[in-house]
Amino acid sequence: MNRKLLRIPGLLLLLFCFVEATRTTARTTPAFPLKLSADQRYLVDQHEEPFLVVGDSPWSLIVEPTPAQVDLYLDDRVAKGFNVLLVNLLEHKFSTQPPKLRDGTPPFTLAGDFGTPNEPYFRYAEEIARKAARRGMALLLCPAYLGYGGGDEGFFQEMLRCGPDKVRAYGRGVGKRFGQHPNLIWNVGGDFTPPLDQRWTVEQIAAGIRDEDTVHLMTVHCGPGDAPGTPYGGRPWFQLNNVYHYRVDLYAACLEQDARVPRMPYFLIETAYEGEHNATPDRIRRQAYWPLLSGAFGILYGNSPVWHFGSRGVYDRGGDWVAALNSRGAKDMAQLAAVFRDRPWWQLRPDRDHQVVTAGYGSFGKLDYAATARTSDGTLALSYLPATGTASRELTVDLSQLAGPVTGHWFNPTDGRLTPVAGSPFANSGPRQIKSPGDNGTGANDWLLILEATASRQRR
Repeated sequence: MNRKLLRIPGLLLLLFCFVEATRTTARTTPAFPLKLSADQRYLVDQHEEPFLVVGDSPWSLIVEPTPAQVDLYLDDRVAKGFNVLLVNLLEHKFSTQPPKLRDGTPPFTLAGDFGTPNEPYFRYAEEIARKAARRGMALLLCPAYLGYGGGDEGFFQEMLRCGPDKVRAYGRGVGKRFGQHPNLIWNVGGDFTPPLDQRWTVEQIAAGIRDEDTVHLMTVHCGPGDAPGTPYGGRPWFQLNNVYHYRVDLYAACLEQDARVPRMPYFLIETAYEGEHNATPDRIRRQAYWPLLSGAFGILYGNSPVWHFGSRGVYDRGGDWVAALNSRGAKDMAQLAAVFRDRPWWQLRPDRDHQVVTAGYGSFGKLDYAATARTSDGTLALSYLPATGTASRELTVDLSQLAGPVTGHWFNPTDGRLTPVAGSPFANSGPRQIKSPGDNGTGANDWLLILEATASRQRR
């Protein structure tokens, strides 16, 4: 018997598997750079595929971890469904030896002088961008973090001393260098909204970037409570609005930006991090689900000690960041990414007038408020019930708002399990009382109600 002939089918099978794997990768890896959808509401890739932002905030990724640790971190995050990383190009305080790389390489040959960029530093930073790109991840890159209140956490004071010309030249330099990397979104500013007469620190670096890079999207990270659409709306370089807030009724801040005139596409860029602000696991979940049901095209999550990689945080020093990769919050974000990406999330619109969930949704402005969104064709409605204890909650749902026979499920945001709604499927007519399952297994009663219908009529 010819053993070489016996090997041929096996080789063909291996070749087939390789081709299929390549096709799968091509389908699932975004075609960067990202751009705005035709209706200017969300992000798409170059093939017009909707891109749901589920981001992490590893601010100190460039300067603190070793190259091997960078790989460890990126592999973990991509496996959990994260696709955007908020990263400082320069770190002023939150690392072991700021602003230097872990190996001691400084960003400038003259400390604090934006006119003296150090080639080896920025060459290494580019390698981080390439590593992320190979995993289908985008960097939300902050070229010069200002720092909370314009103080010692960031580079605001150095930028003032350098002056507008040097700052703009620095912007041109990083724009030319990093504009070559397709997996980029620019994030100028950083934890601070400068007074009007010093706002050039943001304006000049943004303009400098745009001198060299007219392709990549750009947003601004303002101070807490300030949406950049107000101070920077109308600037030709500014395209993405965002929410940065710690308020209990975070959904209200999101709905304000969704209703902004003129409306701008927006996302949640920052709120309470896991491991800080006494943020409980159910808080981490609700501040992720609420924005996505309030018109946002994505959310960013953060964890301490992960964001500073165990170096130096705002509220602590050190911490086992590797163990924290598998925190409750990170696992819950993986569940969120999966449940939304399996559905046409980009078609959802906030149900402000409570036409779907007509009763039992709690009180607007309070912690118990259930945010609801639906698609205009009536085929999908989602309602997130935040935790209020462990007891079941009852909602009244107007099934006539759906486009056909309705299948209902309760999605457990902590383990991803779907529990059929009792009595489902339903006819799409009249009101119906629906009870949530109660405790989701973690001592909290938050759930996502999923109502899906087969379209049998056109909605107006």
